Amino acid sequence: MISPHTEKVLEYDKLKALLKQYAHSQLGASRAAKLKPFQQLDAVRYQQRLCSEAKAFYQTSNGFPLQGLKDISPTLHKVSKPGAILEVEELLGVARVVEAAQNVQRAVKRRNPKDFPKLSSIVRNLPTFPELTQSIDRCLSPDGDVLDHASPALRAIRRKLAHTRTNIQSKLEGILQSPHHQRSIQEHLITSRNDRYVIPIKQDSKHNFPGVVQGQSSSGATAFIEPFGVVDLNNELHQLANEERQEIRRILLELSDLVREHLASLELALDILGGLDFLGAKARLSIELNGVEPVLNVRGAIKLIEARHPLLEMNLQDSAKLKGEDRDPNLPERIVPTDATLGDTFHTMVITGPNTGGKTVVLKTVGLLTLMAQSGLHIPAEMGSEVGIFDQMFADIGDEQSIEQNLSTFSSHITKIISILKEADENSLVLLDEIGAGTDPTEGAALGMSILDWLAARRVRTVATTHYGALKAYAHAQEGMENASMEFDWQTLQPTYRLQIGVPGSSNAFKIAQRLGMPDAITDTAKAYIGNQTVAVEDLIVSMQASQSELDVEREIVQEKLRVADTAARKHEALINQIEVEREELRDQVEQKAATILKDARKLVEQTIAEVRRENASKDSVSTAFTRIEGARQKLNERHQQQKHVAKPHPDAISVRVGDKVRVKSLNQFGEVLSVSNGKTPLLVKVGNMQMRVSYGGIEPVRPEDNKRELSTSILDVQYSKTGNVKTELNLRGKTVHEAWTETDKYIDDAFLAGLPKVRIIHGKGTGALRTAIHDLLADHAEVNDFQLAALNEGGAGATIVTLKE
Repeated sequence: MISPHTEKVLEYDKLKALLKQYAHSQLGASRAAKLKPFQQLDAVRYQQRLCSEAKAFYQTSNGFPLQGLKDISPTLHKVSKPGAILEVEELLGVARVVEAAQNVQRAVKRRNPKDFPKLSSIVRNLPTFPELTQSIDRCLSPDGDVLDHASPALRAIRRKLAHTRTNIQSKLEGILQSPHHQRSIQEHLITSRNDRYVIPIKQDSKHNFPGVVQGQSSSGATAFIEPFGVVDLNNELHQLANEERQEIRRILLELSDLVREHLASLELALDILGGLDFLGAKARLSIELNGVEPVLNVRGAIKLIEARHPLLEMNLQDSAKLKGEDRDPNLPERIVPTDATLGDTFHTMVITGPNTGGKTVVLKTVGLLTLMAQSGLHIPAEMGSEVGIFDQMFADIGDEQSIEQNLSTFSSHITKIISILKEADENSLVLLDEIGAGTDPTEGAALGMSILDWLAARRVRTVATTHYGALKAYAHAQEGMENASMEFDWQTLQPTYRLQIGVPGSSNAFKIAQRLGMPDAITDTAKAYIGNQTVAVEDLIVSMQASQSELDVEREIVQEKLRVADTAARKHEALINQIEVEREELRDQVEQKAATILKDARKLVEQTIAEVRRENASKDSVSTAFTRIEGARQKLNERHQQQKHVAKPHPDAISVRVGDKVRVKSLNQFGEVLSVSNGKTPLLVKVGNMQMRVSYGGIEPVRPEDNKRELSTSILDVQYSKTGNVKTELNLRGKTVHEAWTETDKYIDDAFLAGLPKVRIIHGKGTGALRTAIHDLLADHAEVNDFQLAALNEGGAGATIVTLKE
């Protein structure tokens, strides 16, 4: 569990507020607001896999079609009471939920269920409502009108209403046009008062106009009179309008009853759709943060690789979109990723270093990413990052005072730590910022050691930050504890924000003061006050940090060389395997042909011996037999030589057949072979409309796959001209959708002609509109075999890898 205080200091509530922004509806947003970490490994693993499937679904499609989804829980509660009648807007809300359920089912069913097993399982339980959908669509328009064909009675009533209105309009028009009433009429128009059609008459003429006064203007100059000739028609109109309302009420009651019949299924559908909306929000946040599914364990181990604080990451992204004065000057240019480990070789990590070095950010990053992982959210880190599952998490971060209890900073910290010590156990993660601070350094350091002792004895996973030098030596001497520090560039006096595990940090106030201009006499006196041994230790720590930085650089160089060597080794191994397979296939072919030749020869000898016997071994028959055997022997030798030639081809040999396409080197053009010879005399090749003799050394065969595709020589000329001139990637950033579409279409054609197997298209992330347009083009392109978003090291969601057809 996590306390409200821990949620606040780790900014878990801000993370949930960020997650809410990615939901389509209040259904998903409310679930994001209620997000809590899970304690069971199976539950966390299921949520993580579900998030991964949803992310893949969003990356390869437009996601779950949930636009317009609303929470209709109040509507379902209202209709649960027998006799309740839903308003038109409430029924349309039900219709939108039903439509969303159908759209989601169609979207997921179009995908291979083996690729999305958990999503497919959820969607299989999503109810559909064909009868309800048909009834609502038949009776209600999307704009909220009850349609004429909702019932035959309503259609008939509305026809009568239209006919009656026409009669009233006709009679009133006749009165307005009558010369007899021209002096009485105030204005030539038909209006209504008290839901009855009337004519505006001058006030001083109302007694002379036959009709019923239904009102007058605010100035009193006009009386609105209903002529006697339309009174009955107005009465009939009122009656029909009342019948229309009654029929509409009956229709709405019928639809409400139908909704009530499907109440349980609608509640289930609403719950599933809300869950999918929430899941989609998690997927979209992962895409935005370049998050990964972490490896999970129950041994309390944490291994974060290039981890980034998610809120700082989002703030930087938002700030990057601003210009000039609108940008926050306090935000760094970029986030320095953090590598942090805990829980395997050591259970306690003590982080030291100068102020503003990023110790607190590391503390919050470890805590918040652990909470994210246990909440089923991907974490902003590199693949292979590992997170333990903890029952409880405690954090004391910051130096806020408890004003309500009138406590000092020190008292406030100690009060929180005491409550932590009462509850923490070996399945807990504890984060302590500036342990022992706020009091006398000697006493504070001693108290910090005791607290860490107590936690270590109970195998509590602990990360603590401190300024106290005594804690560095203490952590170094304790089994199960490890020093760490925030790297500091002593040349520029700027923090690098890189965490160095195994190296204690140094505040090194003297060096900083000297570089900032403090007189040497003052710093020398200060050194004398604290003693030469302390100064030497500080200098040693700085030297260790510099050595560690050099080792880190060298290690990165070695690792890069190892990666390059490993890649080359894998390529060579694959090539050797391919050659071995081809050699075995060739040997099998040779042995099969040799066996066939031997079988034919044996058959020939047997036939010859049989003939000799039939001829009683006459001289002529024996001579003939030897002649035939000698011929077979020569033929066998010739075939054997041919097989040897095939088995061991000369490296300069060129094998072409009639109809093959070849490039004539002297002309740098492609032609078609018309006739071949024994490999020594020239070939006859047709180039355009010209036929010419070319030696084998003067041609270059095309790739076998190009011959199989039967490409024309003109296309091969174009393809050859493209080869080597077409790059393997296309950068579309900054282009409009129209420009990018045109440029991509031409680029794919050129890459295909150049024979490139794969290309990369860089479209950026942005709003996703450019990526969607490019994916739509690729989906229908004749030369595209497949495409998918690039791996993280190749651009992630900002680039697409395209595999072209052969």
